[in-house]
Amino acid sequence: MKETLKKTGNIEQLAYVREVEYLEGPGKHLRAFQVKNGPLSFVAQADKCLDLAEVSYQGVNISFLAKNGFTSGEYSRSYAYSNKSVMGGMMFTCGNDNVGPGDKNRQLPVHGSLRLTPASHAGSQCFFDEEGKYHLLIRGDMEPDGLFEGHIYLNRTIETIYGSGKIVITDRFQNRGYEKEPFMLLYHCNFSYPFLDTCCQVEIDSENTVLREEMDSPCRLPFKKIEEPVDGGVEQVFFHEARTDENGQVTVSIHNPDLGITASLKYYKDQLPRLIQWKSMVSGDYALGIEPANCLVFGRGYEEEKGTLFYLQPGQERVIQLELALC
Repeated sequence: MKETLKKTGNIEQLAYVREVEYLEGPGKHLRAFQVKNGPLSFVAQADKCLDLAEVSYQGVNISFLAKNGFTSGEYSRSYAYSNKSVMGGMMFTCGNDNVGPGDKNRQLPVHGSLRLTPASHAGSQCFFDEEGKYHLLIRGDMEPDGLFEGHIYLNRTIETIYGSGKIVITDRFQNRGYEKEPFMLLYHCNFSYPFLDTCCQVEIDSENTVLREEMDSPCRLPFKKIEEPVDGGVEQVFFHEARTDENGQVTVSIHNPDLGITASLKYYKDQLPRLIQWKSMVSGDYALGIEPANCLVFGRGYEEEKGTLFYLQPGQERVIQLELALC
C-alpha cells in the first residue's frame, strides 16, 4: 500500500467514505454513506438501519432497486404496511418484531420495524492497521421500540478493507428491557441485473428444498436456474436446509461467467438457522433474494402458533455476522 500511495495525490483516489444527503424524490432528506473501495462501491443508508442500498463492482450494478427507487425513512414509514415501503436494495434488515406480511392490528409493519429505523450516533472512520491495510468503517445504533414496548438495541458495524472486495456486517443485538422480547430476524439480500442474468450459476448447498406453497412436498421447480423475465409472472419462494463447512458457515454464491464476476454471501448457521430464497423472474421486478434468517416469512403470528418464535431475554445479547464478497 505504501508504494501504491506514491502514485496518488490523495488516498480518496482509491478509497473513501463520504456522508451524503439526497435532495429530491421519495429519497429527499435521506442521509447515507457512500463508500468506494477500488472496484467495489456501495451505499449504506443512515436513515434506514444502515442497510446497504446499492452495490456495484467493476462498474457493474449487483443489487436490486424496486420501482420507487431510493426512499427516505419518512416516505417508507408512511407506507409501513404496504410493499410501497420496500425499495429493495442490496440488503435490508427484517425484524425484530415481524418478518413477513404487515399486521395493522398489532402495528407490525411489512418485514418489521428495524428496516425503517434511523441510526443514531452514526459515523465513519478510515484508518491503517499495523499491517498497513486500509480499513473503511461505518457504525451506528438503532432502537426501534417505543412506549410500553420492549427495548431491543442494535449496534451495527460495516467494514471493508481496501483491495478485499468484501463487505462485513457485524450486528450486536441486546435486550435492554425487563421482559423477554420477540427476536425475528431476516437479512434480505437482493441481486439483480446486469449482474443477475440467464447465464448466472447459483450455488446453494442444500440438504432439502421446498417451495413455500408446497412445504410437505419435494421441490419441483428449478431454484438454481435464472430465466428470462416473464410479463405478469409470479414470485417463487424456497426454503432450504443449508449445509455448513467445517467452520459452521453457509456460503451461497452466484457466478456470472459472461461478466467474470462472482458474488458470495457467507454467514454462520448457528446464528441464522434458516435460509430462504426469493426468486422473482417477473418483468420489472427481476431479482434473486438470498435471505439468511431465524424464522420463516409468514409473520409473527405463524411463529407464535408453531412455538418457533425466538426471544431475547432481559440483558441477553446476540451477535450476527454476514460477509458479502465480490471477485
